[in-house]
Amino acid sequence: MTMTYPCAISIPEPQPLPKPEPPPQPNIPPAFPELVPEPVPGPIPQTIPQPIPQTVPRPIPQTIPKPV
Repeated sequence: MTMTYPCAISIPEPQPLPKPEPPPQPNIPPAFPELVPEPVPGPIPQTIPQPIPQTVPRPIPQTIPKPV
């Protein structure tokens, strides 16, 4: 009885190795902050504080043990 190995029949093409990501550069402060244009602040959306619904504590029904 011959054993069939499906992995030997369909050989996947070798995929290229993913390029390693460059290391993140630390944020270096500019030497001349006067030359850096300040970011123009956009319109600030005013968050309207919504009323917080107060949860009314419901009375907890106490289970009184009945005498047997």
